[in-house]
Amino acid sequence: MPNWEGIEDAATMLPRIWLTRAKDGDVWKPLRKTDCKALNESRGEEVSIEGGRATADPKNSTIRYNFLTNRPSTQLLPATWFTKEEKNPKNQKEFILKPLPEVDSWQVELLYQNAVRASSSLGEGLDDIFKEEIALQSELNYKVCVVRNGGSGQLCMRKKPTKSNLFGFGEVQSTLQRGYGQYTIEGEDDENSLGELTHAVFVIHGIGEAMWSKEDVSTMGMSDELDQLRMVVNKKKVVSWREECKKCEKMKQPLPRPPNRVEFLPIEWYDKVRSPSHALVTSLTAVTLNSIPALRSIANDVIFDVLMYLTPDYCEAILQCVTTQIVELYSTFQRIYPSFIDRGGKFSLVGHSLGS
Repeated sequence: MPNWEGIEDAATMLPRIWLTRAKDGDVWKPLRKTDCKALNESRGEEVSIEGGRATADPKNSTIRYNFLTNRPSTQLLPATWFTKEEKNPKNQKEFILKPLPEVDSWQVELLYQNAVRASSSLGEGLDDIFKEEIALQSELNYKVCVVRNGGSGQLCMRKKPTKSNLFGFGEVQSTLQRGYGQYTIEGEDDENSLGELTHAVFVIHGIGEAMWSKEDVSTMGMSDELDQLRMVVNKKKVVSWREECKKCEKMKQPLPRPPNRVEFLPIEWYDKVRSPSHALVTSLTAVTLNSIPALRSIANDVIFDVLMYLTPDYCEAILQCVTTQIVELYSTFQRIYPSFIDRGGKFSLVGHSLGS
């Protein structure tokens, strides 16, 4: 049987890998392995993923975030075959995996299986297989066929233009990959090692969140910081637990149960109480200099929060916004974790800076 290039998963029943991205043009990234398995078993129903922080909706191909009121839904897509596209033309070893839509994947998989059977001991050879072509429905100007690499002699699934240039000069051809390959998601193993969720913490941000949440600012916003905090806490819990397990093994004592999980829920108010037409906004915008953008941003997005809170109307609006969000997130949390209170779960409230 000949060797193949691009076969990362040789399983007979190829599992689907579920991927997500924020918007068109972004790189597709795989979900956690446990979430992929749950979606493959869901038969199209909604699935709670990321430890309950998000919900995947296969029917509408979206992921919505349960506790992040400011984060829009992201795109969701299953895939078994991928196109390997060069990430950097100067470095041919760096690739981006672009998922092949399922409408084309099943035809590519059928051609691959036919090629495997034809090249087996009882097969009839690959001569007829090399003549077969699949017209892609998702990319009408491209086709897929089985080719043999001249240098290595390996077989591969190759995507080519349907209309070839003279001698193939200037053609953009790509190798297809079966399966996503090995990957890890940071924090997944630690969170899976922990016990049940028994503690939820509402975290209220302080001044400057309007600035930290901008895409062009290197400092992380509160949602991203809480993701990092959650992973750090989980890792410390798991490391301590495993050290205790080793001690118990040496002393031939019963192993301790894994520690329970803690969830951090962001309460964001910065974008819900700002009005561009308010006198404070217009006055501060008028006196800050356009020629010093960094100083202007600090004044408008950081110092302004303090001025807002010192204004009675804004102060009341901030307090009302925070209270409303806590009530709404509490209700959402109870819906996602209906047995949380019954098993002794508790809530805490943490405020940072002005959020306290």
